[in-house]
Amino acid sequence: MKKHVITIVAALLLSLSTYAQSGLNLGVSIGFPYENYEGYDYSFAFNIDANYLFEVNSAFNLGFATGYGQAFGEDFFFGPINFETPDYQYVPLAAAARFNLNSRLVFGADVGYALSVSSAKDGFNRDYYTGGFYWRPMVGFNLNDKMQLNINYIGISDDYFYYSAFNLGFMVNLN
Repeated sequence: MKKHVITIVAALLLSLSTYAQSGLNLGVSIGFPYENYEGYDYSFAFNIDANYLFEVNSAFNLGFATGYGQAFGEDFFFGPINFETPDYQYVPLAAAARFNLNSRLVFGADVGYALSVSSAKDGFNRDYYTGGFYWRPMVGFNLNDKMQLNINYIGISDDYFYYSAFNLGFMVNLN
């Protein structure tokens, strides 16, 4: 199942770049998970991002964002018992907004829903990787008109699960 979802996401991203005329951005980031579902720890995360932005005016862009994210579960021991945190994979579907403060500094946010690609049960036999509300505020620094370094925060929450991570990323504008 995971391979099918990854293949579909990759095909969508490639088809977007085939027909895009302006505003397509692709990026990668590494993440440092922080304050997640009680008892479950993640050691590291990475994200592949794509957004397509339409220029509203010279300082403001609106569009949509998607991608793929994965957090790697961390094992921990309590005496002789090993607790294993399964990996968490998700695909965000979000609206994207960017505000260009000047030619170098960009503020923005993605808000939407994260579809869970992984599944796992907690101690009460509940699915806790079900997807949920997704938000991603970000601050970017444009190196030039094609490349950007950014820092962002990802939060995903539903009734039983909460995931968050601080990320460092690199984005390329394919205009």
